[in-house]
Amino acid sequence: MVDRWSNIVILAEDQEHQNLVWHYLKRCPANRAVLLHRKRNVQLPAGRGSGSQFVRERFSLEVAACRGRHASVVLIVITDADNLSIGAREQTLHDELAKNSQAAIGPAEPVAILVPKWQVETWVKCLHGETVREDDKDTDKPPVTPEQVETAAKILYVWARPNAQIPAHCVDSLRSALPRWRKCDAAPHT
Repeated sequence: MVDRWSNIVILAEDQEHQNLVWHYLKRCPANRAVLLHRKRNVQLPAGRGSGSQFVRERFSLEVAACRGRHASVVLIVITDADNLSIGAREQTLHDELAKNSQAAIGPAEPVAILVPKWQVETWVKCLHGETVREDDKDTDKPPVTPEQVETAAKILYVWARPNAQIPAHCVDSLRSALPRWRKCDAAPHT
């Protein structure tokens, strides 16, 4: 049994997505040493095109790279559903695997797919106790600060613990993603 991931790869739409994952992982005791030396953020799209399109285009490449490694690696993917349902956005990622002749992701594979509805700011504001609606495309206004993202990650870590009491104001996409967040910090089994 390995007690921690030896590599962490983060595939995200933008800096806020990436920072939420990064600050969450810093809360996980087993990940701290890995984050210093073996964490790789996939380069962000640099403002060109859609962030969700960027994630979809890179997804099968990153899955293949992780599957090809002999070390214990976790791939954390965070992308917005936008005008799709959460399930439909996930299906677009699975379709990319099929399109590239790759097997579907098995339940035991170390891949965590995290999907906020319109934007990650919805999760950040929800974690700060705000009542937000997932169908509101404008939850990114006003923008969240880096400090709010860091604080939200601390709260998220608490909410993602087994048997945590999740407040009633938690949006559905975050509530359903909590077990996937736990997968990001679970020790791999070899």
